Amino acid sequence: MSNEQQPEPAPDFSPEGARTPGPQGGWGGEYDSDATAFIELPEGYQERSGGEPLAAPGHGYQPPEIGDGAAAPAADPSVGGQWTRPFGDVPQGAGHDAGPWSAGGEPPAPAPWATPPAGEPHPTAEPAAGAVEPWSPEPDGTPPGQPETGSRSDHPEVSYVLRVNGVDRPVTSAWIGESLLYVLRERLGLAGAKDGCAQGECGACSVQVDGRLVAACLVPAATAAGSEIRTVEGLGADGAPSDVQRALAATPVQCGFCLPGIAMTVHDLLEGNHAPTELETRQALCGNLCRCTGYRGVLDAVRTVVEGRAATAARAAEEAAHEARDGGPGSRIPHQAGPPAGGAR
Repeated sequence: MSNEQQPEPAPDFSPEGARTPGPQGGWGGEYDSDATAFIELPEGYQERSGGEPLAAPGHGYQPPEIGDGAAAPAADPSVGGQWTRPFGDVPQGAGHDAGPWSAGGEPPAPAPWATPPAGEPHPTAEPAAGAVEPWSPEPDGTPPGQPETGSRSDHPEVSYVLRVNGVDRPVTSAWIGESLLYVLRERLGLAGAKDGCAQGECGACSVQVDGRLVAACLVPAATAAGSEIRTVEGLGADGAPSDVQRALAATPVQCGFCLPGIAMTVHDLLEGNHAPTELETRQALCGNLCRCTGYRGVLDAVRTVVEGRAATAARAAEEAAHEARDGGPGSRIPHQAGPPAGGAR
């Protein structure tokens, strides 16, 4: 806004000596009515400040103090011996920290709590309306006000019998949600099935339930009661490992964690297919994950088992044919009747 556009200043009717905020005379009479704010400098400020009120601080420059020149009260305890507050006097009794305290000594200690006379109980604050009082459990862990139950667990417990590898194994006081894998390993001590993923993806926990290959980690153990369960410990006979187990044991592996599940899968495959091709074997093993060794050794072991069983069956058939040809055990001799009664004449 230019000087020509400036309105005429309003007359000053304030009492003599009173200062009214407004544009300073040293500013050339320019005043912007659209400005957000302005300040009024005290009289004689420019003379005391050396004519540079807006000089930037630094390089030893000390900005002048804005005021009427009167000395401000000392705020340093070492000067006046007493702290000075910028506000008015605080009435006495407003609190233990309301009054001034000497800088040389320690501040006054707060007043102690009032103690009731001897023999009277200490007053306690009443709980607010709607507040829930904390509760402490009973010695048996039951919340107050609830009837005691026979079991401390919130989950139902059951007892059942599992037939594992031809033997009845009782399970008592077990949580109804325990998996077959957990019961076999932790309750029955059959650690052949491994806990690999607990999601039925790796095949390390494979077992047979009623002749069907399943992931034991996904089967509730209570639902398997009354079924015939076969684990890797029950594949052999008379304490000797099966031909599949021997072939897998001869396969070079790194950790062997997956071999029990693979043994169950191969047994299940050969029970329904006595001479599987390599493709059929690969398809059967697609649910068994091996992360370190691979499947080449397993495929070779399956081929070895198939060839060994075929050779055993061929020898058994040849021996049977030889015995039948030589009149050995298994051949039928016609019965010859004796002479007629009265003898020959």
